[in-house]
Amino acid sequence: MKAMKKLFCIRTLAVLAVLGYIVSLFPVFAASIYAFPQADDWSYSYHTRLAWVDTHSILEVLKGAFAAVADAYANWQGTFSSIFLMSLQPGIWGERFYAAVPFIMIGLLTLSVTFFLNQILKGTDKNCRVIFSMAVLWIITQEIICKPAAFYWYNGAVHYIVPFCFLLMLAACILRNLRDSRRKTVFFLLSLFFAFMLGGGNLVTALLTVICFFFAAVFLVLLKKKEKLWLVVIPGIVNVAAFLANIFAPGNWLRQDASGEPSNPIVSILRSFYYGFFYIGEWTDETVLLAVFLLIPFMYRIVQQIKFRFPLPGAVAAFSFCLLSSMFTPSDYAVRTVNIGRVQNIIFAMYVLLLMLNVLYLVGWYANNVSGKQPLIEAGSLSKKERICFYCLLAVFLFDIALVSVAEPERFTSALAVRELSDGTAEEFGEAAWNNIQILKEPGTEAVITEVPKKSLLLTSRDDIDQWHYGAKMYFRKDKVTVIKRE
Repeated sequence: MKAMKKLFCIRTLAVLAVLGYIVSLFPVFAASIYAFPQADDWSYSYHTRLAWVDTHSILEVLKGAFAAVADAYANWQGTFSSIFLMSLQPGIWGERFYAAVPFIMIGLLTLSVTFFLNQILKGTDKNCRVIFSMAVLWIITQEIICKPAAFYWYNGAVHYIVPFCFLLMLAACILRNLRDSRRKTVFFLLSLFFAFMLGGGNLVTALLTVICFFFAAVFLVLLKKKEKLWLVVIPGIVNVAAFLANIFAPGNWLRQDASGEPSNPIVSILRSFYYGFFYIGEWTDETVLLAVFLLIPFMYRIVQQIKFRFPLPGAVAAFSFCLLSSMFTPSDYAVRTVNIGRVQNIIFAMYVLLLMLNVLYLVGWYANNVSGKQPLIEAGSLSKKERICFYCLLAVFLFDIALVSVAEPERFTSALAVRELSDGTAEEFGEAAWNNIQILKEPGTEAVITEVPKKSLLLTSRDDIDQWHYGAKMYFRKDKVTVIKRE
């Protein structure tokens, strides 16, 4: 009886949730050995790569990073913090180090989501928080829209996934400061850093951060917490200053000329609401819904430990929808499309986070205003009725994962990694990229290389050009690089 009770306790489920999340990433990390620099990796990091090859000096590499920022800022785009990070792609130290990219991106994603949710749900049952966090992370990492641009292509990931992580870290630092005065200096300085980096990053998260700062300040005023307003206002000023430096960069106007006239801003805003409705319907599949239902018993335990009435769940849902929709606006305005995988990645990640938090809020509202907070019979374990419902749903959830992994493996990152590792697609891409790199490293001013295969849905992004001609030429100090088509 004791063994059965231990098996059904929430602590055991939390351990299993962590193990399940870690094990699901094994194929994702195993495929990393076939990942190599591609597309914009070459053109944004040639300054730093050449600095390292010539001097092996970290200081010279950093100078190269600032040179890359200055070059792009004047001639192409103003996202200075992203460009700084782009120039430091792991391949500059040696092409094999590029295999660290999925570890870096998934590591940052895991750290930021867990840190953020721990701050949001602080004071509640630790095991329930762990289960909630692992569910959010599993859905994001497995169902993310463009897997290469999320985990295997450094340039695309560092420009979108990393700022998304910074946004969560910024929110967590500010929440930490608002809640507790201890170690406030450390978290306040971190909030300034993240605010600055976000203002100089991609325009999707940069605009979203400005919006969040504005509403955070308004909420503090409405809640009569003016004495803490400086914790939001000062990082907000830093963020807005960085954002203005970003959008008024000379290179932006040159890039806009090359991209064509932007859309009408009012039309883009209205279209963004349409995209919000459309993609919520597109992304709310059976796997996501099953995960939501599985989390409800743990959500109920979480909300019971929060001293809050959870008022106006409809207003919270509407605000969340507006926040999510705003993320479509910059792309629609600049290039009249939101069908860009690396952009959709962070919008999808935000969708998952907002969905789970809104369901949690609704459960809290229900517990406070409909059912009334009732003491749990067994706080550390599931009741008999909960166990039956939970394990039946878990069986359906696992069966769904198995079916999708076989019928539609491209939906789950791990299933896709297993397929491409087993059928040789990943190896074919990695071998072709490695062979090209060896040719490009040979002495001489000209090189002839072969086009890399584009079959992989895991390792190479289809919505970006193959810049072996231009970027690799500068990266390897060639006057001419000829790419011949594969037979």
